[in-house]
Order: sequence, then structure tokens, then C-alpha cells
Amino acid sequence: MSSHFYTGISKYYRHIFPANPEQVRFLSKVLPYNGAKVLDVGCAIGDLSFALTRFGFPIWAFDFDAEMIEMAQNEKPENTMFPVFEQLDMRLMGGHYPESFFDTVICFGNTLVHLLNDDDIRQFLHGAYKVLAPEGKLTIQILNYQHILDNHIKSLPLIDNEHISFERYYVFEDDTDLIDFNTKLTVKSTGQEIVNSVKLYAIRQNRLQELLEEAGFGSFEFYGNFKAEPLTNNSLPLIVTCQK
Repeated sequence: MSSHFYTGISKYYRHIFPANPEQVRFLSKVLPYNGAKVLDVGCAIGDLSFALTRFGFPIWAFDFDAEMIEMAQNEKPENTMFPVFEQLDMRLMGGHYPESFFDTVICFGNTLVHLLNDDDIRQFLHGAYKVLAPEGKLTIQILNYQHILDNHIKSLPLIDNEHISFERYYVFEDDTDLIDFNTKLTVKSTGQEIVNSVKLYAIRQNRLQELLEEAGFGSFEFYGNFKAEPLTNNSLPLIVTCQK
């Protein structure tokens, strides 16, 4: 995993990926009850964690990028316990949090595919299984890489608003599931351009489910967006919920 990719764009993160109310509405159907303990993996600057805290859920949250966590901490009101923010490698969460402590673990924002091989994903999934309470749920959102690979999609939709323009491109490598994710962020107020590149693991739905089953999870439900519409061959997002 590399934090450099997000460190370069962290101060503009909210302009690139603003808070998504559909995520909260989706989770309101997934979270087992008000007050359920939630672990937010790859929380970035904490927008989703703050939103869930306002709904009454005690939230623990971490990200690999220290600057993102610092930004989240700086927005946290004084004298409040939640969200609890930490900088942490997602592969190490199983030894960091108490066993069977959380009711729900969420991992959104295409975070999972920054783990570049099956063994690293196994380590994360076994950690998630360990920290979840019996019948606890894991929810992961990535992109639908089966669709991306089958159709050789070389770019994602442009993100453009009054503050920034964010271009995103893929470069495929032969005989491997690793792809280069290249981006260019243009800051409109200054004209500054920030160019980044990071490798991602283009894991397909069937392989992800195999690894989840291997870790002990079951009761799978796949969705094509946070409106809880079914996953199709042409869905760009992929969301899976499963149960310990």
C-alpha cells in the first residue's frame, strides 16, 4: 500500500469526493440497530464517519494516510469521543482492535483494491472476521472490475466542479490483474496540476467472493450502487454485504 497517492490530493479530497448521503441511507438498512459499533476502514477525511456519528452510531475509523487522519481529527469537535480516528494499515486491524467487538465493518471508496495480492486481502478479511461480533456484517464497495476488464475501460467519468477537475485513467498490464491508475487533478483557483499514479488490484466479483468465503463469511448480497439496485454486468460500482 502507498499513501503518497492520497497525500498529494488530500487537501482537495472533499471537492473530489463530497459526502454521499446515499451511503448513509444504504447503511441505515445494513446496520443492525441504533448504537451498533461500526469500524470505518479507509475513512479518508472522515465525512462518512461523522455522518454516522450524528445518527447515533459509535464509530471507530482509520486510514493509511496520516494527513487524511490529521484532517479528520482537526474537524472533530472537542470533548467528543466519536468518531475515534487512527492511522493504521488495514492488514493489521485484526491485531489492533478487540476480538468480536464491532457489529459492522465498512470499507468504501475502492479502498480494498489498494491491497495488491490475495494474501494481503486475506489478511484484511481474516482481521475483519476476527473483530466482528457473531452475525456481524462486513460491507465493501469497490469498482466492478469484471466490467472494466471485459470492456477494456480506459477512463472513469470526469469529476468537474467549480473547484477542481479530476481526470482518471487506467493502463492495463498483460497477464496480470494489476492496473495502473493515473490521475490528474487541476485546481481551478490556481491552475496547479497534481499528477499521480498508483497500482490497483482489479479483483473480480467471483474472486472476491471466494476470498470472503475462505475467511468464513456468508449470506452474500451484491449491489450495483448505494441505491441498493442489483449488480449487473454493466454496473460500475460493486457493493457486497456479507455476514460472519
